[in-house]
Amino acid sequence: MPYRAVVSGVGLTEATSPRKQTLSSIELCQLAVRRALEHSGDAPDRIDAIVTGNIDGFEGTVLGAKHLTRLLGIGSTAPVVVVNTGGTTGGNLMQVAARMVRSGTHRVVLCLGGPTFFGATDLQSAINTNSPMIIEQPLGMGAYHMGAFAACAYQDRFGLTPEDLAAVVVADHAKAARNPYAHLRNTISADEVLSARPLSAPLTQAMVCPVSTSAVAMVVADADTVRSERASGSVGRATRPALIKAMGMSADPYLGGGKGDFARMENLENLARRVYARADIRNPAEDFDTVELFAPYAHMQPMQLEALGFASPGGGVELIRSGATDPEGRLPVNMSGGPKCTNAGVAGELAPYAYAALQVMGDAPAEIQVAGADRTLAHGTGGTFFQFENLAVFESLTRSN
Repeated sequence: MPYRAVVSGVGLTEATSPRKQTLSSIELCQLAVRRALEHSGDAPDRIDAIVTGNIDGFEGTVLGAKHLTRLLGIGSTAPVVVVNTGGTTGGNLMQVAARMVRSGTHRVVLCLGGPTFFGATDLQSAINTNSPMIIEQPLGMGAYHMGAFAACAYQDRFGLTPEDLAAVVVADHAKAARNPYAHLRNTISADEVLSARPLSAPLTQAMVCPVSTSAVAMVVADADTVRSERASGSVGRATRPALIKAMGMSADPYLGGGKGDFARMENLENLARRVYARADIRNPAEDFDTVELFAPYAHMQPMQLEALGFASPGGGVELIRSGATDPEGRLPVNMSGGPKCTNAGVAGELAPYAYAALQVMGDAPAEIQVAGADRTLAHGTGGTFFQFENLAVFESLTRSN
């Protein structure tokens, strides 16, 4: 029989710079797991399996199951799945956990996204080794240069201006300032964005994400089991679980030359059509109450909004400028502040799923909770040219029933 998977608990830690962190990576993960279990009302011995991940290019290890998960206080017998899909690792953790629950092989699965950048002393060199060896590496390109490809192409086709990019950054910082878990909680002016250190045209330092450290944990469980346990009072807290209504992932060619159009996110468009069909989404602009996008560079958010059907081609910036994506707008986007203000690697990629689920549960931090949020969309992406995408739709169980 088919099983339905829900998010029954979420644990977040406060983000900061790796230079200022006061907890080790293991302690951050322990704290996130403890908070997720407290939120779900589950005891450690109820966990059937653990799904965690690494980005080995940054962390220098793929031994997450051995050096981390056995120190979480869950015991030594729970099976562990280690996911390593580069920059999409965090976004894929929950999808793996949900498939384990949907298959009926597991009832309660913990997925954990830990900090990624705590051990890297030269991130730019690490990122450069990830680019395709034959073409990109000899050119000395790093993350900023590869991110600027799409920004330049979009600028050339649609007339994107530095002021447009600044408007996106200002909006994200205003939201992050309200989120107690965000790393960059300072508001910023358009002039400050434009006058920041140039990186790779048209991007300035203020237009790209920080290097953050934090941890995120989620409890994914069988919907019927959660509902019966909540009704009987056999678990501690009566949270309102978030149903994972639909999800999916997709990929473009690895080489940058294999992308068809840098001014459009065609891969994301294709994935959205598939996931929307599974969730019976007919009009994205009206069917979602809030959206969490993984947009570490300023130009990515308007492009993603277009690919996901919230704006017409070239209309993403205007949607943001209009106030529609603001907290009081008709479609609040990245109420968390998004990865533009907090990006802790695997934890950063899992964060959009955590925040989107929390909105449906009604348990997002009060400062960023969208009133009446009943259906949300979470997004993740990764790759040297962001060739890989994942999406998930969350709903309340009452809506689904």
